[in-house]
Amino acid sequence: MMNKNRALVGAVTFAIALCFGSAQAESSSLVGTKKSPNAKMRPVDFTADIKPIFDKHCIKCHGEKKQKSDLRLDSRANILKGGDLGEPAASPGHPEKSTIIEFISLDPDDDEIMPPKGDPLTKEQIALISRWIKEGAKMPEAKITKAEALWSHKPIIKPAVLNNEQNSVDSFLEKKLKEKGLTFSQAADPITLLRRLHLILTGILPSASEVQAFTQAWENNPTEAYDAKVEELLASEHYGERWAQHWLDAIRWSETSGSESNLYRKYSWRYRDYVIDSFNNDKPYDHFIIDQLAGDQTGFPRATGFMVAGPHVPPATVGHEPSAIKEARYDRLDQVMQTVGASMMGMTLGCARCHSHKFDPIKIDDYYAMLANFQGLEFGIRKPELSDNAPAVKNGKAIMEEISSIRQTQKKAWVEHWRDHLEVHLPQKEISGIRLKFTGKKTSVDEIEIFDPKLVNIISEANISTNLYGPKAQLEKLSDGEIGTFYRFVGLIPDKEKAFLSFTFERPLKVNHFTFSRDRKQQKNTDYEIWGDWEKSLPNFAVEIQTTDGKWQSIMKDTKEDKTINAIQALIEKHLESSVQHEFIGRFINPVKTNVLLRGSPSSPGKEVAPNGLMAISKSLNMTSATSDEERRMKFAHWIASKENPLTARVMVNRLWYHVFGTGIVSTLSDFGKAGTLPSHPELLDYLATEFMEKHWSVKNMLRLLVHSKAFKQDNKPIEAGLKNDANARLLWRFPPRRAEAEVLRDSVLKFTGSLNTQVGGISYRIHNVKKRYALWDVVDNHSESTWRRMIYQERMRGIDDRMFTAFDFPDCGQVLSKRPSSTTPLQALNLMNSQFMITQCDILANKVHSSDKKESVNKLFQIVYNREPDAKEMAMSLKVLKSEGMHILCRALLNSNEFVFIQ
Repeated sequence: MMNKNRALVGAVTFAIALCFGSAQAESSSLVGTKKSPNAKMRPVDFTADIKPIFDKHCIKCHGEKKQKSDLRLDSRANILKGGDLGEPAASPGHPEKSTIIEFISLDPDDDEIMPPKGDPLTKEQIALISRWIKEGAKMPEAKITKAEALWSHKPIIKPAVLNNEQNSVDSFLEKKLKEKGLTFSQAADPITLLRRLHLILTGILPSASEVQAFTQAWENNPTEAYDAKVEELLASEHYGERWAQHWLDAIRWSETSGSESNLYRKYSWRYRDYVIDSFNNDKPYDHFIIDQLAGDQTGFPRATGFMVAGPHVPPATVGHEPSAIKEARYDRLDQVMQTVGASMMGMTLGCARCHSHKFDPIKIDDYYAMLANFQGLEFGIRKPELSDNAPAVKNGKAIMEEISSIRQTQKKAWVEHWRDHLEVHLPQKEISGIRLKFTGKKTSVDEIEIFDPKLVNIISEANISTNLYGPKAQLEKLSDGEIGTFYRFVGLIPDKEKAFLSFTFERPLKVNHFTFSRDRKQQKNTDYEIWGDWEKSLPNFAVEIQTTDGKWQSIMKDTKEDKTINAIQALIEKHLESSVQHEFIGRFINPVKTNVLLRGSPSSPGKEVAPNGLMAISKSLNMTSATSDEERRMKFAHWIASKENPLTARVMVNRLWYHVFGTGIVSTLSDFGKAGTLPSHPELLDYLATEFMEKHWSVKNMLRLLVHSKAFKQDNKPIEAGLKNDANARLLWRFPPRRAEAEVLRDSVLKFTGSLNTQVGGISYRIHNVKKRYALWDVVDNHSESTWRRMIYQERMRGIDDRMFTAFDFPDCGQVLSKRPSSTTPLQALNLMNSQFMITQCDILANKVHSSDKKESVNKLFQIVYNREPDAKEMAMSLKVLKSEGMHILCRALLNSNEFVFIQ
């Protein structure tokens, strides 16, 4: 707000009170005042003097029905509490400290003057309100009706199952169906059911051999066949791939930062693999939550990639302006809040950043108290805190022992290339200084470290001098601990002089090695510039040491000459590939205190708030601004994952329901507030939520319950009564068909052709180019054999069209997306018919089904794509296409049909 003007506003309003206080009884313009010869002496009466002013100008926006800026003026308690500003609207005895006076006294042209519409209050009215506050802001106590709690904030109470249905889900659904005069449809045929089950649980259609095995088992015992298939699919590694994709959508996870530079986030795919493993291992959902908020403390450090899944603007793009840096910091924290709110809480927390939520009981204080839990988090890289027994830790230790043994045999100086920096190793003797001599027109360095034989950085003991000059030639940047171009030293080289950086010591000492880098952060953070290109951009420099007698001695004429040890360099490459490296999973910093930001602006801090949860649910997590980062995140994680939190289980079971049936019990998956929809089956939602928690938060157990219901196993055919009374089948009188996601289509095609690489986990396959910092990602290969893995392993670039499956509403990772849109466009058909991927795969499929018997070829194709034989009409049409266009065209035609594209 306008803190710098408050003292002036207070003085002016107090003066107004003095000047006009005596005249208020005589002014006919005062609303609600009475002319009286004793008015000068009597106290201001709220009912007679102030309430009429409030009623006419204020209560419409600050009363019982509406509370803009979370401010009510219809009770003394609310006036003293104040609104979003975190300060009293009236401070009894002190009008100069009262926000009411501040806003009604603003210049009429100020955008924030109150009232915002109509004529401003007169000086006499302002003086009267000021005197009322000066006299103690007394008013009759008003009875304020407490607003009913939001339905999703009420405690979860497990309802009784309504009848003796074998599956409890069906009993709740049947009650609603009967109210509409509807019943479940007949059971689906076994092949339709099998295809449905495969798509829901693993996201990939069954093969002809899998269909044959299932139908044979079905003929013997349908119940046992179905039960066995459910367990088989839940145990499949592909189950985790399917359900991990839903979670990644909900947090708009990507491997790039977004914004102008859209930088690559190195090794961020390891978070994706954590999610896949968690679903495959049926990690309890409450543990899953805690890992993602505090995994550095639970043994799953890569899970913290969740908190930095959203987009962010890198520092180099933000610039050096302090206000821009502060704004960008809170933008990043807001991304964390959006991620947590949408995925775990089902609340639109970001709406309370600038003012209290307009619909839901989320105060601006709540927003910043929850944000305070993440003040120790920053978007960036760190080495994951793995156990000593982790393979990467053991590999790194063993390789470093090999490198160390070779180093000990060396007598002369040598250079080691560590991808993100150079290490220059020196002869083991006492020296008094190190000097680097440069050639060229300028040099830039982001960090230099000097290590003694015990590998302690001793650069703080060095006296640093240089003849390099320029506005960015700031010597303190050489050793400030900050890496990256944003923090680098840049020096121009003087004409006709030999440029140098000199590090001298007060006493002789031994130096093991020193490090040198130009942009260390970029190399740790990304791989879009290969090592060779980066190495070429390093400045040439020679190395000299100062001996104990004060003489300078050259030990290396040029670091770009071949001064490496081949055996060491080979081990370094091995170390970089198999040991613990920096990963984009968030880094931790010392948390600062958190203030409510007035109007969301970092330049207008309001009152201080302590880390906390949502006050509408629980009052305090018992933390202060001095609480450590680790404790903040852990307490907040346990608060979200608590059985007493009414949101967490409801939100997750609703999400599972949506991905099984195609619509949520609450159709707005990430908004359980007033702007979202009410649950279609509230009792069912709470029953599922309690079941979920009672059964150890097991996702597999919940899915098992859902896919064993009549609702899931019923037919999908429309009936007249159902279409009339519930056209969208939200009440589930039939299984609602829906178009399959992009991943389902692509992965199933690869399975049909036998091309699918079923490797689980690992580095993503790349369909894009290798780009420079501010260049654009360009799709260069989305169809060759190197891309024939499941689509969840496709390198995910934020905001980039993959030139095929974006047409099928494949997300761009720009927004939280619990529900993908489902469009129907001509581009979809064109891509399934003419894209290079489909042409390649259909050629493979055509060869796979080829036979001298044309009918046999058609039969094989139908069995692979539809898991059934063609009827007579389909056979005739297929043979006609086969004769005129060829088998590859018939393949593309079948893969363009609704029977393939829809989950039936």
